[in-house]
Amino acid sequence: MLTDTHAHLYYPEILDRLEDVLKSAIDSGIGRIIAPAVNLETSLKVLELSKANSEIYCALGIHPCDVMKVKDNELEEIESLIGSGKVVAVGETGLDYYWDVSSIDIQKEFFRKQIRIASENDLPVIVHTRNSLDDAVSIIREEYGRYPVKAHFHCFSGNRDQLRDCLSIPGVYISFCGNITYKKSGMDEVIAEVPPGRLLSETDSPFLPPVPYRGKANQPAYMIKTIEKIAEVKGTDAGELSEILSENAAEFFRFGKH
Repeated sequence: MLTDTHAHLYYPEILDRLEDVLKSAIDSGIGRIIAPAVNLETSLKVLELSKANSEIYCALGIHPCDVMKVKDNELEEIESLIGSGKVVAVGETGLDYYWDVSSIDIQKEFFRKQIRIASENDLPVIVHTRNSLDDAVSIIREEYGRYPVKAHFHCFSGNRDQLRDCLSIPGVYISFCGNITYKKSGMDEVIAEVPPGRLLSETDSPFLPPVPYRGKANQPAYMIKTIEKIAEVKGTDAGELSEILSENAAEFFRFGKH
């Protein structure tokens, strides 16, 4: 049973047709979907979705692009929700230096706080790194001594040296999105270096749809095309890779234990 470890199901282009989206996912062999939140409002929404749908699990947290909009005690409220549903991770957190470099210090503060929350609740953390991978890895490494935590670097876009730096930290896993299927992605050499045992699968729906779905809203069923691309680069069978990815996700997120 495959897991889409990162799908923002609360966007209207998915939510308005969620029943069909879930059916397509199941028909494609995807039996679990993790919906990550970006703030308190979406944390409440993904909790609701996870309680209403057996296939949906959730991650609760504050996205780096949302830290400037956070109200007093919002992170504390999110932390208080962790035990109330099928919460399998903290996030989406991390750093984003693309949209707003004026908030970097606050982003780092919230990232560190969410690493602590993940560690104290024995959950992994889902890490966003847009133009910020080196700093994100440094923070994970710095905090690991006090707050050991498994980290999922989603939508990985770094180079081989950055990949090696990530994988040198215990408990770090990597996933790729549909953009690796684009002609100019330039990610084949990086994909080839990721050990299969440290890979997770995702879509980042409704963003980054793989070929041949470019121009459409991404959805979990489309993840199969990304897996096929990874298998092609690695010279392995897509079915065998899917089995490994399924086992990795089950072990990493410990489904059924939250």
